[in-house]
Amino acid sequence: VLALEVDAPNVKALRDIMDDVRSKMPSGVACLAAVTNGKVPLILYVSKDLHERFTAPDLIKDVAAKVGGGGGGRPDLAQAGGSNPDGIQDAFATLKELLAK
Repeated sequence: VLALEVDAPNVKALRDIMDDVRSKMPSGVACLAAVTNGKVPLILYVSKDLHERFTAPDLIKDVAAKVGGGGGGRPDLAQAGGSNPDGIQDAFATLKELLAK
């Protein structure tokens, strides 16, 4: 599990960082967040071998709620946005709790 706040000036840069993470992570879950102009974009990846237990859209709903937002996407990759940068660490903690179930 990788949960990391990164310095990304926009959502495209955050996606590019996630593409790099995905290429180096054959199995696992990764969530990246950034603060851009007071907003919090999130991208969450779940490798295909874990889809029976978790999908990215299912996880990102609860994770994004912690930053005051919502989102969705494909089973392997979901994107969300929120407006509460102070909730990023709570969002990561929520992700880890969901994965521990």
